[in-house]
Amino acid sequence: MNTYTDKNGLIWTRSDDRLSITCENGTKVFGNEEMTDEYLVSVSLLSLATEKSDAERIAELEAQLAALIAKLS
Repeated sequence: MNTYTDKNGLIWTRSDDRLSITCENGTKVFGNEEMTDEYLVSVSLLSLATEKSDAERIAELEAQLAALIAKLS
């Protein structure tokens, strides 16, 4: 098995068929056998960076609710 350590020190393990890579924290990324380990890990890190926290989602919903209430008033 091939392993890769990312910039955060997490260890990723490439599947034998090279179609996925799995992090020690359970994150799994699927790709194709031509994709490098670095590329697959970067895809995972990019998707983590764009995910919103619960607090951010709640704040957006509160703002939408306030806008709807203002519209009705």
